Amino acid sequence: MSAPARTRPRGGCLRLSGVTVARRGSVLIDDLSLTVRPGEVLGVSGPSGCGKTTLLRVISGLTTDFSGEITRPEGRIGMVFQEPRLLPWLTARANVELVLPDLPRGKRVATADSWLDRVGLGDAAELPPDAMSGGMRQRVSVARAMATEPALLLVDEPFAALDKPLARRLRRLLLDVITRDTVTVWVTHDPDEIAEVSTVRLDFDPPGEIPVRPHPPTTEGSGTQ
Repeated sequence: MSAPARTRPRGGCLRLSGVTVARRGSVLIDDLSLTVRPGEVLGVSGPSGCGKTTLLRVISGLTTDFSGEITRPEGRIGMVFQEPRLLPWLTARANVELVLPDLPRGKRVATADSWLDRVGLGDAAELPPDAMSGGMRQRVSVARAMATEPALLLVDEPFAALDKPLARRLRRLLLDVITRDTVTVWVTHDPDEIAEVSTVRLDFDPPGEIPVRPHPPTTEGSGTQ
């Protein structure tokens, strides 16, 4: 497997051109080309093991074991993972501050507090993760991802372990804070979630066909706030 020919920013879009990924003799992603524009949410669905998370790793730059070309929006990358990945010895505020090392101390605190307030945790800034519920920890992870004002937001099934009503509320919260300037790629196996979040869909369908098709969002604020 060859490395990508080149990776460089090109405007505000995410572009994949002829991206192919193989693992242990199996092709997970075959000659994939697509464009996701600012304000759009690319919903990626499919069964476990089909390559959804692999695609996120390729897009994020965490792996270079692919062929083809990727151009990313110029700016920061934010990620919301399946697990919140908070540092247990830090408060909610301090966990958000971690992604803002270039800001002066006062600005870091103000930005962290502002985003915690936006996700409904304005009164929980001093709590450590072990004093929070699972939903609260995921809201901290959303605040942390958005505090950097990302040009590219990657979402990897962050609400899969939560009960459906809570997952629905947090999903809508995340959709509400995604801006018109953000390119979003959202991985999920949940058909209700993919229907709600997507403006464009990419379905990994057995035996490996990957149709990309428009899919109007079903809620207000799906990547266009």
